[in-house]
Amino acid sequence: MESAEAKLALYHGPRYHVFGNHDTDQASKDDFLSKVTNTGISPAATYYSFDKGGAHFIVLDSSFKTDGSSYSGVPGTPGAGYTWDDANIPAVELSWLKNDLAAAKGPVMVLTHQQLNNQEMIDPNYDPKHTVRNAAAVRSMLENSGKVLAVFGGHYHDGGFQEINGISYIVLQANAAYGNDVSYHNQYATIKIFSEGTKHTLALAGNGGQRSYVVTKTIR
Repeated sequence: MESAEAKLALYHGPRYHVFGNHDTDQASKDDFLSKVTNTGISPAATYYSFDKGGAHFIVLDSSFKTDGSSYSGVPGTPGAGYTWDDANIPAVELSWLKNDLAAAKGPVMVLTHQQLNNQEMIDPNYDPKHTVRNAAAVRSMLENSGKVLAVFGGHYHDGGFQEINGISYIVLQANAAYGNDVSYHNQYATIKIFSEGTKHTLALAGNGGQRSYVVTKTIR
């Protein structure tokens, strides 16, 4: 954890983290948060939002068990014994999300490790257990806001793209299990957002095996 954060700190600009299930394999969320920095964000926050370059970014924490306990790699604690296929966004976070969306200026980008889209509809290899269990309720909230341009996820190593009710769901490809050629097997993406009045275009340029996408949406 410390060595990875030290590498990220070589970038002398703002940096942010999205909780994933492996971040608490051998630690609690508090342990993780004590080792990382989310620029301008409360050190205790596992979900949060910020504005940058005329866009609003929402970072969600889907690492909660069905019983509401937060994932923990510490034996004997309430969130211990979690599994990769039991991801949920609890009611208190949903309430915060509703209020944050109401106050946000578009376009809005949402980031979450576990997926919010039902990719099994377009990908026969996709196991729907990768999707957050109450994802339909979250998607409905995002759609009703009318402000969301794209949702970024991970968790499903092969990645993917799906549009649902006018929102683009971009699943970023994993670095794991693809090979050891660092010049190619180094999946990441850079993103640029262009705005012309109410028309917003997101251009994602992928590196390595990561696919590239361009999406456009009018947000009033």
